[in-house]
Amino acid sequence: MGRSRKPEITGTGAAGWPSRKITPVPASRWLLACAATAAAALLLYLPTLKFGFLGWDDFVYVDQNPWIRSWSYENLRHIFTKPYFVSYMPLQHVSYMADYGFWGLKPFGYHLQQIILHALNTALAFVVGRRLFGRFWLAAIAGILFAAHPSHVESVAWVSARKDVLSTAFLLPSVYFYLPRGERSLRRGPYTASLVFFTLAVLSKVNVVVMPLFLILVDMASPTLARRDGKRWLQALGSKTPYGVIGLGVAIVNWVVEVKTKAAYARDPVRYLVLKGHAAWNYFGILTGIPRQNPIYDTPHIALDVLSMAAHLAGLLLLPFLVWLGYRRRDRVLALGAGWTLVMLLPAILFPVPTYIADRYLYVPSLGFCWLLAGAILAVSANLRAPAARAATAAILTAIPAAFFAYRTTQYSRVWASSETLWSYTLQASEDFRAYNSLARVRMDQGRWDEAERLYKLGSRQPNVTSYDGLTVVYYKTGRFAEALQANDKAFQMHALKGDDPVELADLTYKRGSIYLAQSQTAKAIELLETALRANPRHPDARRMLDLAKRAKTQKP
Repeated sequence: MGRSRKPEITGTGAAGWPSRKITPVPASRWLLACAATAAAALLLYLPTLKFGFLGWDDFVYVDQNPWIRSWSYENLRHIFTKPYFVSYMPLQHVSYMADYGFWGLKPFGYHLQQIILHALNTALAFVVGRRLFGRFWLAAIAGILFAAHPSHVESVAWVSARKDVLSTAFLLPSVYFYLPRGERSLRRGPYTASLVFFTLAVLSKVNVVVMPLFLILVDMASPTLARRDGKRWLQALGSKTPYGVIGLGVAIVNWVVEVKTKAAYARDPVRYLVLKGHAAWNYFGILTGIPRQNPIYDTPHIALDVLSMAAHLAGLLLLPFLVWLGYRRRDRVLALGAGWTLVMLLPAILFPVPTYIADRYLYVPSLGFCWLLAGAILAVSANLRAPAARAATAAILTAIPAAFFAYRTTQYSRVWASSETLWSYTLQASEDFRAYNSLARVRMDQGRWDEAERLYKLGSRQPNVTSYDGLTVVYYKTGRFAEALQANDKAFQMHALKGDDPVELADLTYKRGSIYLAQSQTAKAIELLETALRANPRHPDARRMLDLAKRAKTQKP
């Protein structure tokens, strides 16, 4: 009988914290909950299987990524020893390598892995929630809400956001294996498994490096550590050291290679904190599913008067306050739900990324919000005496946000169907140069050169390489070679401000060589194309253009 039933945790332990007393739960119910939550996630995102690649990093990560084309030692060695596209996330590329092995460059397969990972994460969210809180229905409700939450659209529908769903698929098992069953202390086997999964998670996305802080919060809610036992606390903190060592190594590599914002606010601690407080309030709004979601959120102008600053900074204090309140009240759901969201949002708040806010940064933190919402639903229904009334109330209160989230997810996911739908939608609420440049690229592929030129010029109002690089191509394709060289000069100037990027330098040099070749300045073209290949020997277009230039030179009378 014990083998066919899963344990449920109830009761009260030391200092008022829930104990690890176990009540049996049928295995069939446990498996049904896993299947139901995963199925909800799959059904919501099935339409994304028809989506293509997007002109927003997908071609860099997949179409133009030479390191995913085969399971060769050279490719694997490069993936695990070199950063790619200003980040070090080797397992993301290994996952693309698996897709390429099965599907080549067909988008269907890449989107299929994306939604399977999200469905897996939804089931894992239920499993972790059940072990963490010991409450079957809280975990099940939170799993359904997590499956449908609209903040996940970006992470699931966008192939380049694979790192979010992949890292979560390793992160949640790491948490699960850390959590002991009942009152037993953590054993070596599960602890080792937790470390292994944590390593896989940080090799998928470095943001999850903060997870050990949540484990400390879990320890603080443990009946065995609620007492003031210095030795036990030293052991608990010491058990986090391996996580810290593993995470620190990967974090340092990413800190060195990742792009940091060069905006003025990043050099002003007060302005930075105020802006991050403003971002925190926006994240809380997105978690409700109510505000308009955007692929790009423009950085707002922040007033620095005392009242505005206080209001924004309060956004940074809300989650810590809820965590404190949860511990003060011995409310495990409040303490750990708010604690999970707080800890997993820390990288987005503390690291000076160029992106002001992004939905993808909420993929992992949103689980804490789902725990809180599920706890609130059950708390309201618990006020009713009749079991049938409690069950009906809980079902209705779950159905309302779940249906709302599902509707918002369905509507917003359509935006990500193609580059044209994505960037046309984005420009309704953004003036970011990336949106102008990306829609310009779509227009260029459609042969709408005048529209592409207009959009690139709008994008160039914010200094960046891509706008001028795009104008270079527009002018080259329309035979305006003098203007193409001028735009290429500006692109080189923008590149010099960014720092060393040999791949980008090679591409700009290749384009300059192509312009000279079109003007029959063959010797200069060959020199530039050879320079481009020295900077990036794998540049296929430069190699092809160099062959054309050399043939043209030999054919001259």
